[in-house]
Amino acid sequence: MFHLIPDDLAQAKEKLAWLKENGYETSTITSVTNDMTKDGVQDMLDVALEGPYFGTKWEKPGQVLLITDATGAKICQVLPRQGFTSFLADLENNNILYWRNLSAQVSQAIGSD
Repeated sequence: MFHLIPDDLAQAKEKLAWLKENGYETSTITSVTNDMTKDGVQDMLDVALEGPYFGTKWEKPGQVLLITDATGAKICQVLPRQGFTSFLADLENNNILYWRNLSAQVSQAIGSD
């Protein structure tokens, strides 16, 4: 459960409960969603590029995620959908559109449609 990337808000809440039961008392739904976003984007990059050639790091946790090249230089920013101030708010509104938004931004970053 620790390394699984949740698919939706219900799974994020389930992971949060598991974390709290297993010694991660400071975990919050925001921290789980931030990990979900970062890990999900990283997984999309790794699959699309067939390896860990690009990375991810937070510019502003929960709000602005960076995609970086192999040297750590910024390629682009990944943002929540328009009208949402955080990835958590985006996910709470609609998990399918949350993932489509991330996928579209990853595709644009790597130059594929």
